[in-house]
Amino acid sequence: MRFADIGKMCVDNLKRRKGRTILTVLGVFIGCTSIVVMVSIGAGMKESQDKMLAEMGDLSIIEVSQGMNENGTQAKLDDAAVKSFREMEGVAAVMPKVSLDEFSVSMKAGINDRYSCEWASIVGVDTSVMEDMGFELMDGKFPSKGLDEAVGGQYLAYNFSDTLMPEGRNMVDRWSAYDENGNPKDLPDPFFDALKTPITLEVTTGDENQPAYKKTMNIVGITKEDYGKGWETSEGIMMSIDAVKDLISKAKGTPNVKLNYSQVLVKAADMSQVAEIESSIKAMGYYTYSMQSMRESMEKNARQVQLMLGGLGAISLFVAAIGITNTMIMSISERTREIGIMKALGCYVRDIRMLFLMEAGTIGLLGGVIGLLFSLIISVGINLFAMGALGGGEITFQTLIQALVGGEDVTRVSAISPGLMFFAIVFSVFVGLVSGYYPANKAVKIPALEAIKHE
Repeated sequence: MRFADIGKMCVDNLKRRKGRTILTVLGVFIGCTSIVVMVSIGAGMKESQDKMLAEMGDLSIIEVSQGMNENGTQAKLDDAAVKSFREMEGVAAVMPKVSLDEFSVSMKAGINDRYSCEWASIVGVDTSVMEDMGFELMDGKFPSKGLDEAVGGQYLAYNFSDTLMPEGRNMVDRWSAYDENGNPKDLPDPFFDALKTPITLEVTTGDENQPAYKKTMNIVGITKEDYGKGWETSEGIMMSIDAVKDLISKAKGTPNVKLNYSQVLVKAADMSQVAEIESSIKAMGYYTYSMQSMRESMEKNARQVQLMLGGLGAISLFVAAIGITNTMIMSISERTREIGIMKALGCYVRDIRMLFLMEAGTIGLLGGVIGLLFSLIISVGINLFAMGALGGGEITFQTLIQALVGGEDVTRVSAISPGLMFFAIVFSVFVGLVSGYYPANKAVKIPALEAIKHE
């Protein structure tokens, strides 16, 4: 028999028993919908975790701090350590950091030091690799190796108070620029533009006999806030390591200051290399931390949740598979004479087997397609509800698209990927074929003469 003839017979047989076919397809539809929705919720959880981690910091950066060697001595973060990190395979950039935590630093700005800040987070970094490390500039440029240029954090200027204004009105409240849901609105302007106003640092050592050392710095760039690269990207000042050495030397009144770095940031060329690089650094005795470590733990938990949810959905599809097998066995019992006639007319055994497998596979396909479409509707509905669009908000075409495929500023509760859609269809057809295999084999084993005599 031709494939087209077998296909026509398959469709005719399914139409002839519409009620039974619809009920069997309904079972596959419920099972497929259960699996897709359950797995999509797990995928949505993973998507929200990835976005949360991306907001927390660069996943390819490893933070290295001082540790202990195997012999019990301290593993120092010095130039030799930085050099060894740079020589590691897969390392894209290395940026040592040194802070002025042991000093008290205040800041002044404006005419006659009108604007004042009683504390400051000052960090020395290798400014030549800031761009390679992924620092983003809101405005300006990265500093040169000079001693009087620096980069300010995104909200540096908001830390200054106006000494000529009364208490309660002497600072710009940037926190008021957020709505009740924590989403940022337009920020009010600070008292001055940090890029156009030199800032004077006053460094004191705590020694009463040592006067405060004053140093005027020019802020040449403003970085975007990124706590993964350091708190100073928000409200601090970053300058070259040579500039920090000069500050310490002049503040203490001692030349030739030698520094151990407080921290070193190591950036991997690819996220897949983070674990190997981090392991190598740990073997050298240093303590490390990376967002990748947290991500692996969260991904493991997300996979477990997905397996659990998928397993619950699979129970429904297993019940549907039993329904397909039952339907096909009943169909064979009712069509025994038809099978005998087909054999008597010279039909090949493989054609008879293919006919029943095609019927079972078609039931699986129909259930899978309808189940997938219904799953997409449920997924969009869940996401619209999470986005607040079903609570009186306006539903637009763009909102529907975001609920379906996501977006940069959208976190979906249910995420159905193209891979999941393909899997749902293929798996439904596979369930149908597996369920129909036993009935199909039973059909081809019926003797032709006995089948013809069957009433």
